Amino acid sequence: MSSSSSAATAPPWADLLPELCDLVMEHLDPITILRFPAVCRGWSEACEENPRLLRAGAPALLTPGLDPDGCETESNVDAGAFCLHDVSAAGGGGGRRSFFGEAEGLKGRAWVGGNHGWLATADWRCDVELLNPVTGARVRLPSFATIPGVEVEVNFHVVARTAGGYSLGKFHKILKVALCRTPSHADGHLAIAIFSGGLLAFTAAGGGDKGECRWTALKNAAADVSYMDAIALDGKLYAVDELGRLYSWDIDDGAMTEPTVVQGPENDEMSRYGTDLCGFYLAASVCGQRLMLMCIHGYDVARAYLYGRRSRCWDSRVWSRLVFDDRRSFCELGMSLHELDAGGGSWRRVTDLGGDRALFLGANYPFYLTVRHRFGSADLEADCVYLSDTPYGYDTAIFDLKEGIGGDGHIKQQLYYSLVADPLQMPMWFVPTDYPH
Repeated sequence: MSSSSSAATAPPWADLLPELCDLVMEHLDPITILRFPAVCRGWSEACEENPRLLRAGAPALLTPGLDPDGCETESNVDAGAFCLHDVSAAGGGGGRRSFFGEAEGLKGRAWVGGNHGWLATADWRCDVELLNPVTGARVRLPSFATIPGVEVEVNFHVVARTAGGYSLGKFHKILKVALCRTPSHADGHLAIAIFSGGLLAFTAAGGGDKGECRWTALKNAAADVSYMDAIALDGKLYAVDELGRLYSWDIDDGAMTEPTVVQGPENDEMSRYGTDLCGFYLAASVCGQRLMLMCIHGYDVARAYLYGRRSRCWDSRVWSRLVFDDRRSFCELGMSLHELDAGGGSWRRVTDLGGDRALFLGANYPFYLTVRHRFGSADLEADCVYLSDTPYGYDTAIFDLKEGIGGDGHIKQQLYYSLVADPLQMPMWFVPTDYPH
């Protein structure tokens, strides 16, 4: 059959009625749904008319998916299965929407970080790779063995040996990869790997062929330091340790110098609850130019049972995790948020995010979304902090900055989304991106 006759008899797929497009999309996996609008203008308009679909730019919670046999216990990550829960969908009239799928780039790998449409994944040998599940693009990061004195082990661990390599040093398990810049950035990617035991390293790649092909370990200010979070901001790398102490390094000099100790805010929660019942996160301010420190505080789990409080033991959902920070093992009550001024000299307590924004924190790189007028959802509220993978084992918790006593952010809600018992992977925020037309 000639090409002209084929074209004449081909079905006019672009003219497919919106209700038929909806019917087709009901049977698609989440990645194909995100690609669907890129086919033609008619299909794109059909997607805009359906508020129940997974939408590019809307916050979704990434959790493990059911295995090919539908088993609700995750025994391995070989299938690359995942689930995206659109937390902004309830306001559209269709209730919460969950989308199951598989990704080739997730087979045999666990996500350890992410930034908008990109994920940082690692396998058992600690090989880290950046993945865009929608486009399928993958960027492999250098081996951690490029750090002098570090050897890669199995089970998401590396080992740092003493000088000369004659005696066994400390084992470090990977906790998170803070993906500060994605490969889509004009300057290329920038990632910070956070390990237990005070090992912190970064890698960066510029445009073209000038990117670095190694990880650089940052110098510690003290032997007992143990980092909880890190970000890049205004030419510096910032990190906070488990005691709430802040440090910074200059990126321009390769971060090879001793860190600068940044004076932190006065924090009543640390004095009241103790640092073993606090967890710390870093973020940029709404304007993107100032450092923000978030402190989550709570009470001891064992003490909660002694006093008869109804609560679910945090470790019942994280015992089997491939990647888990066991220092975050308390029942969260509230949080405080502080912002460092432009001069770097003083901190102020933050009690709102501009009246129309929400902050999303967790293993993902922190981001803000304008929630009003954009998603039209009662499930997304302004001036709230949405934390994934809470210290107590919930998939997410919502903190309201405008409630509480003295700016002590009140925890409004704790939610489970995952349909998998004993998941191997942590819940994490993910923002699906548009598929390129």
